Amino acid sequence: MKRFAAVFFQNRKNILNFTKTDLLTQMTHYFFTVMPLFVVFFWLILFLLDLFLGVALVNYLAHWFYFNHNYPVYRLLDSVWVFTSLAVYPLYYYYIRLLTEDLKLDWKWGWILIPAILLSSFSTVLYLLMSPAELDVFTHEVLYHNREYRAGYPLLVRLQAMRIVLFKVIFATEVLLTLYFGLRLIRMFNEKVHAFYSNVENREISKIRMLLLFLVLTALISLVSNVVGKHFFSDHPSLLAFPSLAHSMALFGISYVGYRQHFSIRDLCQDQQDGECCCSVESESEAMTGVEYDLLFSKLETLFKEDQLFKNSELRLNDVAQELGTNRTYLSRLIRHRRDMTFCDFVNDYRVRYAEAVLSSPEQFRLTIDEVAFNSGFSGSSSFYRAFVKKNGIPPGKFRKQG
Repeated sequence: MKRFAAVFFQNRKNILNFTKTDLLTQMTHYFFTVMPLFVVFFWLILFLLDLFLGVALVNYLAHWFYFNHNYPVYRLLDSVWVFTSLAVYPLYYYYIRLLTEDLKLDWKWGWILIPAILLSSFSTVLYLLMSPAELDVFTHEVLYHNREYRAGYPLLVRLQAMRIVLFKVIFATEVLLTLYFGLRLIRMFNEKVHAFYSNVENREISKIRMLLLFLVLTALISLVSNVVGKHFFSDHPSLLAFPSLAHSMALFGISYVGYRQHFSIRDLCQDQQDGECCCSVESESEAMTGVEYDLLFSKLETLFKEDQLFKNSELRLNDVAQELGTNRTYLSRLIRHRRDMTFCDFVNDYRVRYAEAVLSSPEQFRLTIDEVAFNSGFSGSSSFYRAFVKKNGIPPGKFRKQG
């Protein structure tokens, strides 16, 4: 009787341990499958049904059904998943384009969704034509790999397998194209900002560069996940935490940057139109030569050396053009041609020169670095620090000590 009781309690303990371990595994698996979905849903509410996040939400909902082995529902959503997966990066590219290039939504850019529409339609037709037996084979042997492979698949199953390979090729191509053209748009936008504003803080430096960082991160994550394949993480559920965390962090970063990004090409164009001088613009060959050119640049230097126009922290190209009685296009070309600088760098050069004089003066030693930055025309100490180090190779505090 004692031996029976000992065996009973030992088996009961093993059952309880197994149940606890199994429950913990299931809860962890559920948590990591739902995490990206929760992140997208959170930002979707804040953005009020943003198209990019709406597509991402449907995509990760399909992911959730896949990784939780809900076969009937996922078969219905597989073609939707194909569409959303191939639509996310083109939509992300167009989101960047709306920030940096296009003033309004242009529906002609709908062609970027053609690969997503065609391949998802092809998948839908195949699903409709497949018999229950073919669906079973495709689901367990191709999608999930939870049954041994057998040679001689039916035609429709082979076509679906070909569709999966084609999806990987198209997806990888889209990621690379989005990365290349997205980075180019951001770089061109940054150049426009530097050519017009003397203070690029909160316009280019932080938000746009963060957007660029998350673009690279999501591209790398998507490419690796695409090459490995979903079935790998279905076969190794413990490893699902890595792509889940990575995608969640990247999605949160993208959404956060988008939520905080208030400045766009529309604001730049509006500022450029405000106070624009209506003088004629000379051709490139006529504009940069002769006495008139030298006289205009001399007036420009007078404005900065004597009138110290650079002390205006929000100085814009239009403001200087108005003072000179010319237009911003001609002035921008003048600065680049004579000093090989953008407008922002040109103004900051005068600001740093003024700051150097202040930091070297014993009479001005009582001024803090922040006060020197503000008096020199910088909007903040961080932008002052960057410009100063860029020109001198050392921070302003060390420069003062050496002086």
